[in-house]
Amino acid sequence: MMININKIYNWYDICPVFVQNILVSLYGLHVERVRHKGKYDEYLQKYTNNLYKSKEYIVYNQLINMQNVIKTAYNEVPYYKKLFDFEGIKADRINDYSDLLTIPYLEKQTIRDYEKELISTKYDVKRLFKICTTGTTGTPLNIYCNNNVRQINYAFYDRWLQTLHIDPREAKATIGGRLVVPIEQKKEPYWRRSWFQNNTYFSSYHFLYENMKSIINELERFKPCYIDAYPSSVYTLAQYIVNNNINIKNKLKAIITSAETLFDDMRETIEQAFKSPVFDQYGSAEMCVFIAQCSCGSYHVHSDYSVVEFINEQGEPAQGGEEAEIVCTSLINPVMPLIRYKIGDMVTLSSDTCSCGLPFPVVANVMGRSDDYIQTPEGRRVGRLSPVLKSLPIKEAQYIQDDIDSLTVVIVPDNGYTDDTEHKVVKELRKRLGYSIDLQFDYTERISRGKGGKYRSIISNV
Repeated sequence: MMININKIYNWYDICPVFVQNILVSLYGLHVERVRHKGKYDEYLQKYTNNLYKSKEYIVYNQLINMQNVIKTAYNEVPYYKKLFDFEGIKADRINDYSDLLTIPYLEKQTIRDYEKELISTKYDVKRLFKICTTGTTGTPLNIYCNNNVRQINYAFYDRWLQTLHIDPREAKATIGGRLVVPIEQKKEPYWRRSWFQNNTYFSSYHFLYENMKSIINELERFKPCYIDAYPSSVYTLAQYIVNNNINIKNKLKAIITSAETLFDDMRETIEQAFKSPVFDQYGSAEMCVFIAQCSCGSYHVHSDYSVVEFINEQGEPAQGGEEAEIVCTSLINPVMPLIRYKIGDMVTLSSDTCSCGLPFPVVANVMGRSDDYIQTPEGRRVGRLSPVLKSLPIKEAQYIQDDIDSLTVVIVPDNGYTDDTEHKVVKELRKRLGYSIDLQFDYTERISRGKGGKYRSIISNV
């Protein structure tokens, strides 16, 4: 029986806290079953074994997997069948990385326009998972996969945690944008418990100065082994700890950050506050790139997950020290293979090597998530507003804040956009920003780009 999540959301906020904890735990149980049942253990073992292979083996194996993805895409995916035939590309002649370059880039708009044609005919669409994402570019996309693909994806994530000596099933605290606590709630608890995941979710929307003490007390009581957080949220908490000379008694194994850019000063403050190392990770809902810090602090491109190209502004392969756009070919999702996909994020390349022993290449840093934040009159900083647009008929959106009391929402509407769509956007923004900030809407045919054609989803002039 399918769970109608939207109906649950409609009445979740009015339930007592203990009922909300039950609902969060039941949903967590469902998530655990999807992620860790089936062939998950087999996948985890398989990809963990790659950690002990040579760099030459990883490159060779990546090339074989890339060839298989391209052949399968041509034989099973209508979009690639038409594209290859039109361009005169022979799938069975894509034998190395230089041959890969003969395939045109896959743009986000193309995924939107040819969504169903990008799905393999081998699978029944009605039985697939649909992941709605917008990411840092603000362009809504639907990505399709099945149970096996999701288990492979989480096997990679858990493999990475294990390289940091973290057991993924240990007690953890999650600090992020999940709407587990109603925005209107003015007293603790500002967290909800997921028993089956051994996880406590803290609402980043309630990280106000007056709430910090109770949040810290709950962290000390719960004693997580590690914290998984948005950088901005855990940084706000760390600032409070440092400024008030609070001694955190619980020794954490690590702070795991993702979804936003982690700046050097943020890392320094977080590590000072919690006396624990910070490890940053970059991935995507499209499941086509995985970059994460190792125990030595280097960002490694996990090249058994995907083929990643780094392209400079001239459209050529970037060199060490250059800023480069990520172009990726997924190796884990035969349901909807994305080949030479321009994800829209940037990295700075590195010429360095790492002594950690991992057989994966290194980049200097990831710049793709350098969004600003919306500041509310109450003093909260809110980033990562991309979930607001999920499943709505909107091509792109941008949030511009010129003063603390108001926010302009710039929207490029898609077919099917109505007044009701705007009401839904308002509703989702209110859940995250509250009611003290004025919302204004502006409609346009195209959102202007900045330097190098880079898109910014949030522009703060406050």
